[in-house]
This record gives sequence, structure tokens and C-alpha cells, in this order.
Amino acid sequence: MAQREQASLTEQLAGYWSRVRFEDLPEPVVAATKRVLLDTLAVGVRGATAEVAQIALRGVVSALETDTGSARVWGTDRRLPPAAAALVNGTAAHAYEFDDYGGCGHSGAVVVPAVCAVADRVGADGRQVIVALAAGYDLAARVTEGAGGYRAHNDLGWHSTGTCGTFGAAAGAACVLGLDAARFTAALGIAGSYAGGTWAFLADGAMTKRFHPGRAAENGVSAALFAEAGLVGPRYILDAAWGGFYSTYARETARPEQTVQGLGSDFRIFATGTKPYPCCRGLHSSIEALLDLMQQERIEADAIERMVVHGADRTVRQFRNYKVETVLDGQFSLPYALAVVADRGQATMDEFFPLQTDRGRVREMMERVEVLADRTLGPADEPDLEVFGRAGQVWRRHVTQPRGAPGRPLDAAFLAHKHATTATPVLGRERYDTLRRQIETLETVRDFRAVTALLTPA
Repeated sequence: MAQREQASLTEQLAGYWSRVRFEDLPEPVVAATKRVLLDTLAVGVRGATAEVAQIALRGVVSALETDTGSARVWGTDRRLPPAAAALVNGTAAHAYEFDDYGGCGHSGAVVVPAVCAVADRVGADGRQVIVALAAGYDLAARVTEGAGGYRAHNDLGWHSTGTCGTFGAAAGAACVLGLDAARFTAALGIAGSYAGGTWAFLADGAMTKRFHPGRAAENGVSAALFAEAGLVGPRYILDAAWGGFYSTYARETARPEQTVQGLGSDFRIFATGTKPYPCCRGLHSSIEALLDLMQQERIEADAIERMVVHGADRTVRQFRNYKVETVLDGQFSLPYALAVVADRGQATMDEFFPLQTDRGRVREMMERVEVLADRTLGPADEPDLEVFGRAGQVWRRHVTQPRGAPGRPLDAAFLAHKHATTATPVLGRERYDTLRRQIETLETVRDFRAVTALLTPA
């Protein structure tokens, strides 16, 4: 752990990002911020219609005893105080499990709501928003890497979107506010002091899975505002030997040096993946493998006898779920996902919302999907899929890197289709097209409120 006379990890992170200006960012970083912003806003306005987002909105209004404020609640005509809006919007962004992944797990659902809420409050310009998004994604990923990486941290039971994501939200909010290095450091220290979120939701499909990004976004906004007001947070929040984030949340797995490795040259926003399917990213390689086989081998659902996924212990722990009662259950169930894809030949929102478990063939086929822990998989490895036909055929497929991963990005046409079909049911086509054009030229936007004003229902 760091010694007291050394600059802390948070001081190094804040020292860099508090000085960055739009002109300092390479063009690919700027382009990446626009992609993640449109993706998050598209799924967020659609997610605002979800039950969990509406519950979060009611809960916030009840707790605060107010339904007014400076920050837009996406997909509605309402405004709330910035931290409260970040909570509701972060929940909405993750409500359909269609938001981006990588970094802290779901960086977009944490960072974008925080940045938008504070930008609404202060009337930030597009360039400030671009820098803030780059900073938030960078911090969220770097803290996760310092905790040992996504797998190591989550295997301990922590939900990194909530624990590590709160630092990214605070960084994004601090950038919008223009905090100097000392107050930026304080914002990170305050945020880390009450970071949280565990995987207990997986046992019963609880709604807190969707709530964690919102809470982290709220946490980050509040931390930045408190730091702006003068509250001092712990400078050694990450690296303190006792009570530090790493010594407490990642005692055996932490790699603190990773937190600042390549700072200012390796921008972690490039570690972001974009989802083609609205379910946990851990299912994507198996879904893609089945879709490929069905298309290439012309396999019909009735010709399938059984399917076997060969994975690791974590594959079984997270995804071998036959008791699918909630949407979250379905989005974390290999038996359900493979059964519904086999039945319907696609993996769109229609396969998960609502659940298709009342379809007899889906329920029956779920029982013929096996998930085995018979492989040794590294952090980046994907399971294998075997499909056995009724006539004795055996088809095998291994997807090394699923579509949408950072190393295999979705093409522009697919992204355009995803965003338009996700957002237009709420915004309408004209408003969505205007939103898209505004984001494409975000560096020319003088007041970001012109963008969030478009996030209201048609």
C-alpha cells in the first residue's frame, strides 16, 4: 500500500483528469464518447418505461417530498434534483440489460446519468460533457482493474457496477463542475466512502440489480457536489492500508499499480462493449453460437434433441438457472436464453420482454439444456456450445469473442438499427433523429440542456 508521503492513487487520477481539456483528447476518444452517450440514452429512455424505473422515480419523489429540480428524468416530462435524477436515470439505463459493458461492468448506466444530471444543473457545453464522459469511463475501469479486474472483484460477491462505478460517476460529475485537483480528489474520496452493491439479487431475481447503477450515479453526483461545497474526502480512499477500498473490498485480489498504469495515454473508454442482445453479456457467446449454427446448418428447433454449454464454475453459478420467474432470471439463464432463441430464431427485446416461458416449446426445451463446469476458463475465455440433433447429428461452435466486444465492435448499420428501434417507441422518429444529430456534433453544442430536452416522450 502507498506510504503517506507519496501522492495517493486518487490524487494521481484527479491530478490528471482535473487538467484535461477537450483539445487534449485524441479524436478516437471523442468519437467513443459520442457512441457510448447515444447508446446509453437510447436504452435509457426506453428503460424509463420499465417497472423498476417507475418504482425508483416514485421512491425518490416520496423520499425527497419533491418532484421538481434542474435535471431531466429521461423519457418523461419531469425534472428532479441532480443526484435524484441520476439515480432514476441510472436505473432506467440498466432496466432492460441492454446498456454497454466493460470497465466497471456497466459504465454507461453509471457515468452517463451522473454527467447528464450535473450538465443539466450547470448548463455545461458539449465539450465539457465529452471530457467528463472520457474521465468517468476511465476512472470506473481503472478502479476495477486495481481491484483485480472484473472477474476477481465480482467473484468475491461485490457488484462492481455499484462499487467501482461510483468512482467513475464522481469523476464525470467533478469534470462537469470543473473541480480543481484537490476538490476532485475529495469527490473521489467521498464517493468511495459509501460505495456498495452485492450479487445477492441473483438468488431471487431482485430489482436491486437495476438499482445499483442508479445508486452509484447518485453517489457520484452527491460526492462531487459535496466536494464543490468544501467537504474533504479521504485522499487515500483506494490505497489506505486499513479501511481503503482495495484493502477492504479486494484484500486478496488488489493490484493497485494497475489503477494508474498508462494514465493519460491508455484511455479505458476503449474497453467498452456494446450489447447486441438484451441480457447478461455472459450469455452472448452461447447465443451467438446457436444463432450461427441455426443459420449455417439450417437447424430448426424441432430438430434439436439437447444442448450443452461447457463452461467453468462461474458459468454454472451465474447461468445454470431453470427456475425463471422474473425477467432478470431469464436474462441470467442459459437454459432460458438458448431455449427461446432456438424457438424464435432471434434474440431481441421481444424474447425477454415479456418472458416467453408460457410457450410450451420454450419451457420443454429449457429442460434439455445442460450447463457444465468442465472447462478451465480464464477471465476472457468463453464457453463452448454443443447442439445434438434428433437424428444423431452433433454441431459444435465456439465464439472466441462475441459481437459487440471491444475487439469486435458492432457495425454502424447494426448500431443505428439498435438505437432507433430502442428509442423511437418513446421519443418518436423525428425527435430521435434530432438527438442523434446533436450527439454527432456534440462538441459544437453550447448548452447540453438542448440535448436532454430531447429526451421527453413524443
